[in-house]
Amino acid sequence: MNARQRARRSMRLPSSAVAGVASAVVLGAAYLATAASDLTVWDASELVTAARTLGIPHPPGTPLWVLIAHVASLVFNAAGPVRSVTLLSVCATAMVGGLGAAMIARWVGARGAVVAVVSAGGMMSVWNNATEAEVYAVSLLCAVAMLYAGERAGRQDVDDDVRSRWRALLVFLAALSVPLHLSAFVAFPAAVLLAWRGARPTRRDVAVWVALALLALSAVAVLPMRSHFNPLLDSGHPVTVRALLDVLQREQYAVAGLLPRRAPLWLQMANVLEWADWQVAFGLHPFAAPSWTRTSLSILWVWLAVLGVKPLWRHDPRVARAMVLLLASGTIGVAFWLNMRMGPSFGVGIVPADAVHEARERDYFFVLGFWAWGVLAGVGLVSIASKLARRVPSALANSILVFAAVPLVANGPVLDRHREPTASLPRVFARLLLDAVPTNGILISAGDNDTFPLWYLQQVEGYRTDVTVVTAPLLGARWYREQLAARYALLPIESAASWSGLDVALSTVAARARALRRPLRVSALVDRAQRVAVDSTMGWALQGLVYQPSLLLPRGTVGLDQSALARARELVPPTSLAALPEGEDGAVTQIQSLLRCTRIMSLADPLLVSACNGP
Repeated sequence: MNARQRARRSMRLPSSAVAGVASAVVLGAAYLATAASDLTVWDASELVTAARTLGIPHPPGTPLWVLIAHVASLVFNAAGPVRSVTLLSVCATAMVGGLGAAMIARWVGARGAVVAVVSAGGMMSVWNNATEAEVYAVSLLCAVAMLYAGERAGRQDVDDDVRSRWRALLVFLAALSVPLHLSAFVAFPAAVLLAWRGARPTRRDVAVWVALALLALSAVAVLPMRSHFNPLLDSGHPVTVRALLDVLQREQYAVAGLLPRRAPLWLQMANVLEWADWQVAFGLHPFAAPSWTRTSLSILWVWLAVLGVKPLWRHDPRVARAMVLLLASGTIGVAFWLNMRMGPSFGVGIVPADAVHEARERDYFFVLGFWAWGVLAGVGLVSIASKLARRVPSALANSILVFAAVPLVANGPVLDRHREPTASLPRVFARLLLDAVPTNGILISAGDNDTFPLWYLQQVEGYRTDVTVVTAPLLGARWYREQLAARYALLPIESAASWSGLDVALSTVAARARALRRPLRVSALVDRAQRVAVDSTMGWALQGLVYQPSLLLPRGTVGLDQSALARARELVPPTSLAALPEGEDGAVTQIQSLLRCTRIMSLADPLLVSACNGP
């Protein structure tokens, strides 16, 4: 080999690096093409607000994510305030594919690694998290980085010094999951299993781990530091140690313990199977119930995953055990630990009609487990191709590898966040809701989907900042009542520390609004009982997206303000009421139904009760 040949060889990238770059590019292109261009439902609007303003979102506060997202919003600023934060999720999930492929290439080769991460990256929940401003994409990247560090630490061909450094990085990343999001910590047991090889840790190693863990945990200090400056978005107001612990432990939500179970354990596990059935080919049947086509592919992916364990075992039993543990931890383990109620679409015909369900589908909690499933299925597909290559031409055998793209092809159409009217509904709804409130008015809202977009418009874009939004479900939190008292005088300062129930708090806000001569409106999303509690002495006139208290109506009754309804009706873009794509999120359907409240012409309209919380 001459000098020129040696130079060329030394310049070649390792096959693992090539696999990583190729995977990141392929998956990143798919995510970028389908990423949300504007606001989306649920938490994304609040998280964009936190990222842009360095505020504190709902518990656990995710301070490290907020810092990273703030930097991303500056780097991608030209894309706009929402898109700039969404691009963080796109890049993070593409990097998951790249880092995962670089790791898996050592197990099954570069080609097999690309096949495995394409299968994993196309899973519905993985893709869904990649295309909006959420914490789970960065959390998934942290989890896969833990696995990568553990795999490097557990290799046979590394010396003790290198092993110690990779183990230290693993500990650092695990500790980062506290200020980032605890969902990343689900990868820790599998990462430790990967790293479990070589000399035992020394006292010096343990001391280094403790120091690095404390350094990672120090990011939590961002919460009290920012809260000290009283940002508009200041959930939990964690300026004291007790308040900080309450935020980190999510005390506001009364987190369930392991017992008693909030639903029978077998139903909780069955619910995970329902979400698993959505992962491979949701686009073939974008509904909750199983179908022959979609469920058959789900079963095929289970079989491929089982086949994928064997080649990993041949490579290294440690790797096979770790991947099986990752799959189990990310699915069964998460379901057991979180002790959730059933999802909103689960149990129809099985459980009583009045059974309590989760407010939304929680498949995103299991994203790491679903990613592991996709990886194992991809490895299984590579194993089949390798066996076929012994009997048929290699080109024909390798052609079956294209089946790894089934999740990308099947899920792409239904996960495209550019689809209208979905793409623009949250912004249209939020603007119209604010515009329905008179100047210097007070709006009582029902929760996430009629609050978070309003916070974004007001705090990031400076739109209708004269309106004070009072979120009814948050009134049970002392920190929120104190903010309403200190900032807006909507509660007496002396009573903010006590809690006499939601009805008393709502009626007190209404009384203070009258005293301050500020017009009051109630979102049509607020249920009837809470609306009556706001002011039980008056009737309520529907004006479209809001109700106005009215002395002209008998107490507790509902009427129609026809002139206001006509004005609101003219402001709703006709495109916002177009048919929604199949399989759309229930929150989007609900928002569109609320926009249809502007079209109510008579008290006999069934929409008044079903969507608009009428009489």
